[in-house]
Amino acid sequence: MTMTDNYQEKSDNKMRIFDPDGYRQRAACICVRNENEDQILLITSHRDPTSWIIPGGGVEPNENVDDAANRELYEEAGVKGRIVRDLGVFDNNERKHRTTVFVVYFEEEYDDWEDKRLVNRQRHWYSLNETIDIVQRSKPSQIPFLQKFLQTSPRQSNFPHQLSLTKH
Repeated sequence: MTMTDNYQEKSDNKMRIFDPDGYRQRAACICVRNENEDQILLITSHRDPTSWIIPGGGVEPNENVDDAANRELYEEAGVKGRIVRDLGVFDNNERKHRTTVFVVYFEEEYDDWEDKRLVNRQRHWYSLNETIDIVQRSKPSQIPFLQKFLQTSPRQSNFPHQLSLTKH
């Protein structure tokens, strides 16, 4: 194996993919309800059902990050959509995760999905302001995703200027 190769490890009956730096490879989606990009889908955390987070998870063997993002969105939220932009790769040094984040435009929503059955995961559409507030409280490590989302949105002139994305 060369330094540029990824490696795999089995954990909890899933294969986890790591890059040469030892970071677990992940993909996530900021799923927006429409082209106004003013409603964002959040899901309950499987660890804490009172916490709401952006859908995402590990990249599987022989899967590219785009496919992983779409798969995670469907498995965790029962939603399918179309990737419209790549927000880049975000490192979580504390957890040793490296996450590629995409913006996805919503296309289909299903009443029954895998994580709803397995872990009673819930989903909800929130306004942009609500999303920022909730993610700041529930999952501050995802705030950089939202910062990049706001910076790259073609609709950013529609967003209130008073939005603050600082950690509490």
